[in-house]
Amino acid sequence: MNKTPTARVTVTFQDIEVTATKGRLWRVEAAGRSASAEFLDQALDLVFPRLSREELDRLLIQLLMATMTRQS
Repeated sequence: MNKTPTARVTVTFQDIEVTATKGRLWRVEAAGRSASAEFLDQALDLVFPRLSREELDRLLIQLLMATMTRQS
């Protein structure tokens, strides 16, 4: 059986710990909520429906940068 490689990263955004895990889907956990989606921005939007587009973009960039730093 093939296991899908996973990447897991946690960042702090607006005093909330946000954990994103990439397996077959992206899974985002924060503030007692979680969601899974094919794309990270979709999962973030499900977990944080009240954030503005700019705030979601900042969080997305922060998570992606942390993921890249972790892989280096």
